[in-house]
This record gives sequence, C-alpha cells and structure tokens, in this order.
Amino acid sequence: MNLKVLYFSPVGTTKKVAEMIATGLEAESVDWIDLTVPSNRIGGLSFSANDVVLMAFPVYAGRVVRVPRYYFKQIEGNGARSITVVTYGNRAYDDALLELSRLSAKSGFEQVAAATFVCEHSFDIGLAAGRPDVSDCDIAVSFGKTIKQRLLDGKVGSKVEGIIDTIPGQFPFRTQFRHDFGGPLVPETSVACINCSKCTKKCPVEAIPLDNPMATDSKKCITCYRCIRHCPVQARKVNLPDFIDHAEWLADNYKTRKEPELYL
Repeated sequence: MNLKVLYFSPVGTTKKVAEMIATGLEAESVDWIDLTVPSNRIGGLSFSANDVVLMAFPVYAGRVVRVPRYYFKQIEGNGARSITVVTYGNRAYDDALLELSRLSAKSGFEQVAAATFVCEHSFDIGLAAGRPDVSDCDIAVSFGKTIKQRLLDGKVGSKVEGIIDTIPGQFPFRTQFRHDFGGPLVPETSVACINCSKCTKKCPVEAIPLDNPMATDSKKCITCYRCIRHCPVQARKVNLPDFIDHAEWLADNYKTRKEPELYL
C-alpha cells in the first residue's frame, strides 16, 4: 500500500489522529503532505489508482476549513482510494464530513471509508481537553487496521456514493456560522510581544507580516489559534468581549463527551 496523508493541522491534534490511523494502516510507504504549510499549497497534486490517500482536516463552524477546501481545485485523484476524516471540538461536525467526501469524489477519488474524531477545541477553552486521548487513539488505530483488511480482502465499494449516502449532513451546505462579535475575529498582540516572529513563521495563511508581527491581516486570518499556541510569551489573544462570552458558552454547553464516528 502506498499511503499519502493529506492534512491541515494548525494546533497539531488533527495530525495526531491521522498518525494513529496511518499506524493501523501499516503501509509500506507513507508520504506526509502538510497543507498547513503555505509553500506546500503551491502547485497541484496528482495521485494514481495505486495510492491510498488519507485526508484529515479540522471543522471550522460546521464546514471544512476553507484553506484545504479551496486547494481541492488543484488535486487530481485519478482513481486513488480515499479515506476522509474530519476533527471537531466536541460541538458538532455538521456538514463537514459530507463536504469533504463530496470534494474527494469531485476530485476523482474512490472513497473507501470516512470518520469523525473529537479533538481539543482550538479556542483553548477547556472543551474536549486532552483529546484525542488514549481511547480515541485506540479507535483510530483499529479503524486503520479495519480499512487495511478490507482493502486486502477486496471488500470496498466500487462506487463513492455508497459511502456518501451513509454520512450525515445537508447539501446544499448550510451557511457557515456567522456572528457579530463587534470586530474582526483575529488575535490582537500585546506589548509583551518580543518580536521573535514565531507567529509569522507558523501562520498557515501568512496573515502576520514578518516586518510587523504585532499586526494581523483580518481578511486572511482564519482564527485557527496557531499563532496563539506558539507564542512563547502569550502575547497574542482574541480580546473581543462578545467572542469571549461565546467561547465560554461553548465550553459550558458542550461538555458531554462525543465519540468517534466511523463509516465503512
């Protein structure tokens, strides 16, 4: 099996899920394609029918995060088999898994499996803290092993629609979540900033100028919290009061543990 792992993981948890599934797949070779890195999104990608492509992306407001979603225009599946996985912060994945599966089909992949996994919410509000945990990782490895065995046994559907029909969601997709937070939903930088430029180098959409790391381009920013998580002096934060209230509401109302959902 030639495994290609196509992922977008600003805070690292989606990659961890992908790593566990890849462990279970036990492929002879694995190529990791990190779309979180802007330079990796320059030019297209083309796969072959001999490839198995694991796609793992986070859910933002019920949809696939827009950066990899737009990049699918440059991907050619050419009959490669795909496994679509979305991760979310314990609220809901809404239409995201269906959306990713449809993107996979449109790009010419034959989908063999799909899944959702819960990861710690990127807003760092204590929601789903520590996830993916040991239980999640065990399920992810087992999921990979099951897919491998089904591939070896030839027990995978020949039609993408067979998987898509089992996945919850609504098409046409619902409008992404919109909320008036009283200002752009981007991190602000305090005077504690030491101009180390780690945030600039880590930003997956190049929204922070190298010559002015105190600034953030609100038109580019996707509020992924990567810059906040990597700041060594905690100088970056989203300070909008309405957003803070919303984050607290999320943390209070979605505490009940949700488990991975697998589609084969």
